[in-house]
Amino acid sequence: MKNLCYVTIFILFTLCSCKKQNEIEALPIEKLYILEYNYAEPEEYESPYWKFYIVGFCELDKNFNRRFFPFRESFYNIEDIVPDSLRADISNILLKYQTDTTFLYQGGGRIYDGNHYRFIMQKYNQKNITIKFEPQFLPEDLKSVYLYLYGGRDTEKSLQISRYKELFEMFKNQVMDEEHDLPIRLETIEFKAPK
Repeated sequence: MKNLCYVTIFILFTLCSCKKQNEIEALPIEKLYILEYNYAEPEEYESPYWKFYIVGFCELDKNFNRRFFPFRESFYNIEDIVPDSLRADISNILLKYQTDTTFLYQGGGRIYDGNHYRFIMQKYNQKNITIKFEPQFLPEDLKSVYLYLYGGRDTEKSLQISRYKELFEMFKNQVMDEEHDLPIRLETIEFKAPK
């Protein structure tokens, strides 16, 4: 009888542990975008002075389907699913950052001409949460999400850019609403040589 009790406990323990492994975590937000963008100065001075362009972006939906669109001559598309083993980690990290914030260079004066980055978290019927960042200044947990979701750029597939025109327009409208993000015009910088 004692052995039967041990076997029953072992079977129940095994069934409970199997159930936990098969649970699928849902992303705690509707969608996550990682956006890489920049500005180009047009050859002819027209309004607006700076032209916004997208370097690449990643989209993660609530079911952990990832679509990745880096730009090399033209956009190409990578689609995959985040493995079960990483879903809880990504969800928990994103839950820590529920307000707009920045992770940018905080030192003194600096000229930066690299690309700009944002996490855009779309929540159900709520305002988007935006995290502006430069990858080297991200905290380690967010950096791991950034590197996993946006770091790989290997597989090439064709992409009809017109299919995503509405999404590109949303990115442009969000970024261009913030004029302090625009680069400084070179005519406004005065260089003084050291003495």
